[in-house]
Amino acid sequence: MTGKPVVDVKRVKEVATVPTVAEFAERFLDEYLPRQKPSSRYAKERILKGRGGLIEFFGPMRLDEIDQSHVNVYVRKLGKLAVKTINEKLTVLSTLLSYAGPKGCKLIPASVLSLHVDGMSPEIVAVPAADVAKLIAACRDDRYRVAVLLASETGLRIGEIRGAQWTDIKDGRITIRRAIDQRNNVTPPKHDKARTVRLSPALVSALEKLPRRGLWIVSRLDDGGSLGYYAMWEAIRALYVRAGVPIPTSESGESMPWHSLRHTFGTEMAKQIPLPVLRELMGHSDIDTTLRYVSVNRDQMDEAIDMVFGGGGSPVPAVSKKRSNCS
Repeated sequence: MTGKPVVDVKRVKEVATVPTVAEFAERFLDEYLPRQKPSSRYAKERILKGRGGLIEFFGPMRLDEIDQSHVNVYVRKLGKLAVKTINEKLTVLSTLLSYAGPKGCKLIPASVLSLHVDGMSPEIVAVPAADVAKLIAACRDDRYRVAVLLASETGLRIGEIRGAQWTDIKDGRITIRRAIDQRNNVTPPKHDKARTVRLSPALVSALEKLPRRGLWIVSRLDDGGSLGYYAMWEAIRALYVRAGVPIPTSESGESMPWHSLRHTFGTEMAKQIPLPVLRELMGHSDIDTTLRYVSVNRDQMDEAIDMVFGGGGSPVPAVSKKRSNCS
């Protein structure tokens, strides 16, 4: 005798109350993101809502429907994006699911999902020192000569260059206290790490020639206000073209005209100074990031042995064939 299928009414009600990713994303944006600093909030919002973002792919799914197969398909759809970029997207997904958990959605499988892609660290793309010299020589505007030197000889990020004030310079050093993001929000430096870096002689000379138009070092010509992100982007691209220097690009094809100058600072310094010192100068949160700037060749390894143990490549003495008295 065949009876009617048993309906789990409790389960039906539970499922009915679980929101989709798109629905919960609005709550996430309203409740969680306002507590983040502006640059972090903007980045997460772009990962959620932008092209190829989480809502575009996961939006119609209920939070409790997402399983590993969906995550794997999403990663494959991201194609040849850098591993770091993919993991940034997966981290936002993980954060969203974790935030949903305590809010009553107990069916979310965030703890059992693998939301990280293994892979090599992205390649460091640095501007060769000879090309930096060409950029500086091609500068027609003293502001951008200072900006290029702040990136290549002090290691500042573009937001930190835009956020640098004349009062941050004292006794031949600059203290990086703030940054300005793409939306012109003033924020702490990345990882909330203020740092102080000594100015190079070339940078001291360039700063002495730069008129003070207001509070900001690299400022607008008309009113001395902070220079816009896109104005700096267009200016540096034009400078590369004028200097005949190729614009550096990442593995994913993204142009890196400013950040590659910071990489120049990191790679040059890594040849000369201990990693913990470089970590502080670069404002890294962990030493693993700093290690990416280290490139070791055979000559350097030979020099290291000679420096510590001497020898200079002397041949190893032949082993005697006489029986040793040692037991």
